[in-house]
Amino acid sequence: MRHRPDLEKVRLWVNICGAILCVLMLRVWETVQSRRLEKQLKGLRLEADRLTYENGRLEMQIHQYEAPSHLEAVAKKDFAMGPLDPSRRIGIQP
Repeated sequence: MRHRPDLEKVRLWVNICGAILCVLMLRVWETVQSRRLEKQLKGLRLEADRLTYENGRLEMQIHQYEAPSHLEAVAKKDFAMGPLDPSRRIGIQP
């Protein structure tokens, strides 16, 4: 008859292998999650850079639209407005 291994030893080796497998699976999960988060972070940084650029561009556009020369041109073109004639002023005269 063949010698059968002791049931306690088999259980011990199964527990050891199970523990090693759990540790290895944890490390694999950790690596996958870190790579996924790294990709996500890279995308968010690119989006932040794009939004910073867009914010600067829009601020420059606001400053251009608020410039007196631009407002005067829009008033003349779109609203047919011109400089006020001093004789038509109402209020306190200097």
